[in-house]
Amino acid sequence: MIKKKSVEKMNLKTKITKFLSLSKSLILFGLIVLSACTEAPKKETRVNLPFIGHHDIVYEATDDYNVGDTIFHTVPNWEYLTHDSVMLNAKSINDKVWIVDFFFSYCPTICPPMTHAMRGVNDSLKAYKDELNFLSFSIDPDRDTPKRLRLYRKRHEITAENWFFLTGNEAETHKLGLDGFQLLANADKNAPGGYAHSPNFVLVDKNQHIRGVYDGLDAASRKQLIIDAKKLLDAN
Repeated sequence: MIKKKSVEKMNLKTKITKFLSLSKSLILFGLIVLSACTEAPKKETRVNLPFIGHHDIVYEATDDYNVGDTIFHTVPNWEYLTHDSVMLNAKSINDKVWIVDFFFSYCPTICPPMTHAMRGVNDSLKAYKDELNFLSFSIDPDRDTPKRLRLYRKRHEITAENWFFLTGNEAETHKLGLDGFQLLANADKNAPGGYAHSPNFVLVDKNQHIRGVYDGLDAASRKQLIIDAKKLLDAN
């Protein structure tokens, strides 16, 4: 009887040991899986930036979207003449991050300091020049010909090859500013120079979603733009 009880105790001890060993293995496996789940999407979680513009929620599934998906505002396609008299469109640079502003070369007030400020941002992001484009859209295309834009670049000592000054249809440009980039940009006879526009710079990701709007005339805001641009660029 004593021998039988000893055997039963040994069997129970063996079972407990096996159970504890199995539990440790399961816990270790769970930690490995949890670690993999939390570490894998590091690049995505680093881009903690908002999506600017209207959002739509999908209520009926399609080939591209499921019910409940969010459709974020996207900058529409555009095509303009550059300062080098070459046509440039959104599709040709849709694999790059953009930093955008609207201006006109005859502007007597905020445009020169905006351009100077943008040059500083460009200088700070030189290391990313192959992945980043700066786009300055003229809202006064009748006067801002490619020749005039080249002169403007020269006056402001701009040599960056990834910075395009663009001119095109005036009405389309004003619409693109307001509806596309969420910026005020239109003719205004009461404004200095005959045009009114925002001093803001816009950060656009590689999917043409607006990820930030910054005051181009404010040093702290420009500093944040540089930080946020690096987030997008380092994540791609």
